[in-house]
Amino acid sequence: MEKFLLLSHASSGAIVLAIGLINMVNRKGGKWHALLGKIYVGTMWWICLSALLVISFYRFSFFLMVIAVLTFYSTFVGIRVIKRKSTGREEWYDWVVAGATMLFGIGLIGYGCYAFYVTKSPNVIGFLSLIFGGGTAYTGFSDLRRFKLAKPKTKNWWIRQHMSAMGGSYIAAITAFAVQNSNIFLPQNYTWVAWLLPTVIISPMLSYFIRKQKNKMTTI
Repeated sequence: MEKFLLLSHASSGAIVLAIGLINMVNRKGGKWHALLGKIYVGTMWWICLSALLVISFYRFSFFLMVIAVLTFYSTFVGIRVIKRKSTGREEWYDWVVAGATMLFGIGLIGYGCYAFYVTKSPNVIGFLSLIFGGGTAYTGFSDLRRFKLAKPKTKNWWIRQHMSAMGGSYIAAITAFAVQNSNIFLPQNYTWVAWLLPTVIISPMLSYFIRKQKNKMTTI
């Protein structure tokens, strides 16, 4: 079972990387974009589920568990925004999943502090836990706050949320690939850089594509 989970996890990762790249350049809103997007989400959710199963039963790591939760939440938000665009409202499970994500992030922050306490010195896992824990907690909290405020939605409000969420999940997939192969392109003592490099490089590109798409939708 462990071997099956690991193999399916890795092969699904390859599918996600390919589909994500195709959909970045594919015409937004077209039938192929929507179809590939559904395959992407389903495959990404299996990646998260298989990761959680391996972590829970074979190789426990609270840090990786929270990363899986954050990745799941990104794809969840990406697909839910499309649904909410039609209905104009959040459902109870939007609140529950956002709240659970925030709590997992807070837990990872605590885990990072505990890592510093145990080692009595700065360490990579502690810093990474604080960074990713903070990002996870902030993501969940921001959505909860957005739900509560329920501000009137502007035209094409969903574009930024959809692209940011899907882009975030794709960054997570690239990060996982980079971490697994970090020994190829990074010195042994700097493999931790692979956890941060994809976000640093891809985030500005994602912001550019979001602005470009919003401008395009505004002129239509």
